[in-house]
Amino acid sequence: MKYKVAIWEEISGYIDIEAESQEKAEEEAFFLMDEHGCGKLLCPNIQRDGSHLIKYNGDHTHRKTEVLTCEEINS
Repeated sequence: MKYKVAIWEEISGYIDIEAESQEKAEEEAFFLMDEHGCGKLLCPNIQRDGSHLIKYNGDHTHRKTEVLTCEEINS
């Protein structure tokens, strides 16, 4: 059997960014989130390819997950 499962995740925390201004720090944060995702930024030690992100000193503070739906699909 094969199933299509809808999943959802909410994750938040803090990263340290060196920048010339608050605006530049926010721009860099958006870029990093788009490029790597919050999971890698906030927990780089447990991500196989996230070790280069340790310099941002990620601090994971919140995570919530949920399975939304599950339905059988034809193979």
